[in-house]
Formats: sequence, C-alpha cells, structure tokens
Amino acid sequence: MKSYANRSPFDRLRQHYERKERACVECGYVDLDARWSVTKRGHEIHYQHVCPRCDSIETHVLRYD
Repeated sequence: MKSYANRSPFDRLRQHYERKERACVECGYVDLDARWSVTKRGHEIHYQHVCPRCDSIETHVLRYD
C-alpha cells in the first residue's frame, strides 16, 4: 500500500502526468522518462513537459484563488 501522506496534491498531480501523459501531442513520440516541471506564477500552477524529439511544450495550468 502506497502512502500519500507526505506528498502534496501538486506533487501527486505531477507524478500522474509523468505516468500517464508520455506521448507528444505534436509528433507522437512516447517519452518513457517523461519529466514534468512545475512552476508557480501568481495564482497559477504550471505543469510543463518538453518533448525530447521535437521540443514541443505541453502545458497544463491550474488556477486558484
């Protein structure tokens, strides 16, 4: 049984993207070592992945107040 008690919801979402969103939407390359970066900008959390083949950037943004 995995424990999520010491991980933030933002970290768990990043891990979800790294497990589930590996195929590039532009070129279709499947990045088996997908690493998503997380940055905070004001009231937004940005999750980004750069395709190692075509340099396309996929972004998910969460907004909060």
